[in-house]
Amino acid sequence: MMETISIADWKFRVDRDATLEYTVKCSLDHCLCPYCRNFYETVDAANPRLRSVLDGFGIFLDGPCEVMPLEHNVILAAYRVTGSVDRMGKTRLYVDDVPLIPEAGEKGTFLLWTGPMELPWVQKEAPGDVISPANEPEFLERMTRKWMELTEQDLMQS
Repeated sequence: MMETISIADWKFRVDRDATLEYTVKCSLDHCLCPYCRNFYETVDAANPRLRSVLDGFGIFLDGPCEVMPLEHNVILAAYRVTGSVDRMGKTRLYVDDVPLIPEAGEKGTFLLWTGPMELPWVQKEAPGDVISPANEPEFLERMTRKWMELTEQDLMQS
């Protein structure tokens, strides 16, 4: 069921149940690299209001479709929302100091990027010793499989 969300001069139409289902599925396939572990372990404490704001969209904070380290403790996270951006506003959206950036997605969806956000580094690995998993062949293969499965599911639902 579609609901309307208005934030500042932005208007969104979202299916909270479908978004929650999707983001919970994403949470079951967490990357276990130090960057991602650090995101999941620190995001709530560093940004206490973020979970409740994303919940309004049906987003499960622990289920981004992408976690992207810009630096060891500066992260972007993207969530796929079932719905649409009905009115693009001119106001920049924030939860405290974390930007929310809507981006057009596949048919019937949009991405909601959170960040960049600075998080404390709590992993045992020294940040300078960590290599992004995005450069590893296993990661690329796993992500390709994941996106193909999700795309097939979307086509079956259409």
